[in-house]
Amino acid sequence: MHWTILIKSHPDASGNPVLQGLRMAAAALADGIGVSIFLAEEAASLALHSENLGERQRVHHDLIAEVQELGAEIHVIGLEWLHAAENRTLMPGIKVASM
Repeated sequence: MHWTILIKSHPDASGNPVLQGLRMAAAALADGIGVSIFLAEEAASLALHSENLGERQRVHHDLIAEVQELGAEIHVIGLEWLHAAENRTLMPGIKVASM
C-alpha cells in the first residue's frame, strides 16, 4: 500500500493543517505504509531552506526531515512560486514535481 498526501494550506493556517498532514504521514510510515507528500500552493514555501524560522515552521521542517528519514518522498508542486524564491534553495531531499 502507498499513500499520497497533498498539503496545500499555508503553514500558519488556523488549526495547523500542515502539521496534521505531516503527522498522518509519520503514522502511516510507522505502520509500514509508503508515503509520498506533495507540497502545493501555499504549502510550497515549506520546501525552501531557511535559517530564520519561526517556532511553527521549525516544527514543520523538523517533521519533514523526520518523515524523509522514515522513507517518505517529498515533492513540491507549482513552479510559479519559484520566481519569488530567488537565491533560496530547496530543503535537502525535496524534489520538484508537476501534476
